[in-house]
Formats: sequence, structure tokens, C-alpha cells
Amino acid sequence: MLSITEHVAEPNCDTPDVIPSTLAHPTRTLEPGAILYEAGREASSLYIVNSGVLKAVVPTSLGRDRIADLHGPGDVLGLAAIEGDTHSETVQAVHDACLTPLDPQQALNDRRLRDYIFHSMARQLRRSREAIDDAELPVGARVTRTFLRLTERFGQGADSSDGVKLPLALTHEDLASLTGSSRVTITRILGELRQEGALSGTRGVYIANPRNLEAATDNYVMQVI
Repeated sequence: MLSITEHVAEPNCDTPDVIPSTLAHPTRTLEPGAILYEAGREASSLYIVNSGVLKAVVPTSLGRDRIADLHGPGDVLGLAAIEGDTHSETVQAVHDACLTPLDPQQALNDRRLRDYIFHSMARQLRRSREAIDDAELPVGARVTRTFLRLTERFGQGADSSDGVKLPLALTHEDLASLTGSSRVTITRILGELRQEGALSGTRGVYIANPRNLEAATDNYVMQVI
């Protein structure tokens, strides 16, 4: 399995208000590296992420695992349970995480909760579409756009007014998996981004400068036009 681990504070296990108390099952907590469910197993439950970060890993035709997406608070996992299908991905905790399991049929029978699930599905589909669109870009631009999206979703305030702290312990292999690149290429691109002031720090303590990342994206695209 690919490695993205970092211990953070105890997860917030408050159940979202959208979930009626009559439908909420006891929350489930996961430590970094723990598996929520595995690809190929029967899907019987939906999960709403209360807190933490999880990664969805899918196998490729070359027999290697690929990170398809990172999930955080508000996301709904286990969507295959809606059709009684098997999971197509393995979901593993990146940080300490807390989730609320739901019976899929009961959840869909509640109008407000059903709308919440559909909105979450739409967000995840949009992220998938963005990843597909990025596949046409040069690898440098794929890396910068990945950092931009991650800072939007998981970024925190940094000491610098121009910086956003990205509290994810992303290894070079992880970034290669997210962007369809190689570890060697990622190492080179990260070095370039540091020189351009678009990125500083290292694994677990990256500080991203969104404005400079946008400029770097344009530069990588212009290099191949």
C-alpha cells in the first residue's frame, strides 16, 4: 500500500446535523493506516466522514496501487452499497478519522439526507472529472493543480500571509500516484517549485503559495505550446 501518514489531534466525532438521530449508527474511528473497507468486498454501509482524511486506492492494469482521491469531512464513502454492489476501491485512513455509518436504504428514504448524499456524490464526480482533464496537461501542471486543489480542501493558515499550510504527509511516491507521474519526476518538479517560491517545506509541513502555483501552472503549460 502507498504510505501517507501523520498523527494529528483526536478526531472530532460529532455526527453531522443532517443525520437524524434515529438513523445514526455508533461512530467508527480509524487510526492512520487503518482500513475502512477493501476493494472487492461486499458494500453494506454508507459512511459520512465527520473528521480526518482518508485515501481511496484502486489497482491498475500494471498491478500497482493508485490513489484515486483523498476524502475529508462531509464526503460520503461506500457508495457501492446503494446498489448492493462490491467496493471498487480500498479506503484507508491517512490521519485519525471518525465516520458515521448509515444503512443505505434508510438514508435514501430520508429526503434531507438523500439530498446531502447526492450533493456529496456530485462533488466527488467533479473531482474525478478534474483529474481526467488534468491528464492532458504536462506533468508539472498536473502537480501544481493537485497542490492547488489540496490546499483548497485541506489547507490551513500559515505564518506567511501568502502561504497555506498543507497538513498532509505526502511522500514523493504519493504525489506520483496522484498525478500519474514517477517519483523521480516529482522530485525534480518539487525542486523547481521551491526555487519559484510556489512551495516550501517538506513532507507533512508543505507551505503552498497559491498565486505562485497558478503562475507555475501557466509556465508548465506554455512550455509545451
